[in-house]
Amino acid sequence: MRLQQPFTYYAVILSLFLVPLVSYKTYIGPLPLSAEVVMIPLLTIAAIVDYAQKRIALNDFNIKPIAVAFLLYFIIAVISLTQAVSLAPAAMELARYLSYVVLFLIVVKVRFTREQYIHFAKVFGLSVLIIGVYGIVQYIFGISLNTAGLYALKEAKGRVDSTLVNPNYYASFLNFVIPTLVLLAVVYFKDKKAQLLMFALYGIYVINLVLTYTRAAWVAMIGGFVLMVLLIPKDFIKNAVRPHILLSFVVLLTVVYFMPDVQSRTYSALYAMEKILVRNLPGHVTDTDHSQGEGGGFFTQEPEEEGKAEDEATTSRAVVSRVTLWKTGWVMMKENPILGVGIGNYLVRYKDYVTKYPELYIGHDQYSVHNSYLKVGAETGFIGLAAFLAIYVIYYVYLLRLYFSAANRLSKIVVIGLIAGSATFMVQNLSNNLIFIPQLNTIFWLVSGLAIAFVHQNKEKPASMQQ
Repeated sequence: MRLQQPFTYYAVILSLFLVPLVSYKTYIGPLPLSAEVVMIPLLTIAAIVDYAQKRIALNDFNIKPIAVAFLLYFIIAVISLTQAVSLAPAAMELARYLSYVVLFLIVVKVRFTREQYIHFAKVFGLSVLIIGVYGIVQYIFGISLNTAGLYALKEAKGRVDSTLVNPNYYASFLNFVIPTLVLLAVVYFKDKKAQLLMFALYGIYVINLVLTYTRAAWVAMIGGFVLMVLLIPKDFIKNAVRPHILLSFVVLLTVVYFMPDVQSRTYSALYAMEKILVRNLPGHVTDTDHSQGEGGGFFTQEPEEEGKAEDEATTSRAVVSRVTLWKTGWVMMKENPILGVGIGNYLVRYKDYVTKYPELYIGHDQYSVHNSYLKVGAETGFIGLAAFLAIYVIYYVYLLRLYFSAANRLSKIVVIGLIAGSATFMVQNLSNNLIFIPQLNTIFWLVSGLAIAFVHQNKEKPASMQQ
């Protein structure tokens, strides 16, 4: 019996549902096996078969600029192999990169119907709901909570990672989705019950984000929220100031404020920002250790309690470790400015550099740089970093063009949510290697491609069709 929908449609449906939910990963020899490793080839084969049989058609979205950027970085990465000590991680890195490129180009070019896009949104929404509810359940019942970083937490049971393996990865996923959830809740749906139900899902995600205890993600969420507010058209705002919405925000903020360790962790986040940013500004005189309760810092102008001093000392050690990792990546890039050390070879060469520069050693023979951009620069040089950043510059040019051309409420909300969510993703890559996490990056390019194609294909439809 002939299927009513093209194979590509079903492959996208499965990908949207399974990739976020299934974190299981194993190896067949040296080859990894996970949901995204299965689904991306499956989707690619489905698209090739459907296109050959004329079961799908392509839209007129211009992919040439970003395709050229993808190709340029790939060529530079391949040339960087001449500097690689180990080819195995290099080959894996290139394979992952190509899989994201192919995935994005397929979903952004295939012409799906409006009904199919609605089905995609519902399936992804169901996956989002399951992930969020499981995160709450995980914390309440203490199911496989992550204990890394608990040295700074006194009340929390642990850190939630739900189905995204690591609290930092999960926090980034949450921030990617949260702007769209709040926009749907407060400015798209007009029915009070629909608004409150969507706001409840938004609230679940905010609570999950708190329970990851990822300070950078908290800051990114606030930044994403501010960006979203700045982008919202004025005629949308009137829908956001209804009494039940304002009351919902008050209740959510109250719940968050009294959650375990929120106040101390927030103070720690602000202190960490002050340590990293303010002390590096020109004219900042002192570099006294705040943990001793002496001069020089904004947060040490008042007498401190013993507990606060201990928290500051802990935060200071964490900041020093993170900055040291960044310095290691910078040194590696500076000493290999043209081609880097070879794509995928940062960890392979890490021990060489901490041995050469003992002040960079933090007790490990291998350690992530915790900054995607420094990793790219260290592995492919300054030229590779420039080409890599060009991909995301073009990506944002696409989004901004769609923002100004969106002709209806739903399209506007989708593109604003994507702009704000993607911004949090890019910012969090300053303190983590999220771009190199297969599950997370697959979600980013899959959802981004579908959202861009949807807004592009619907930009000329009247607003009355999508209210």
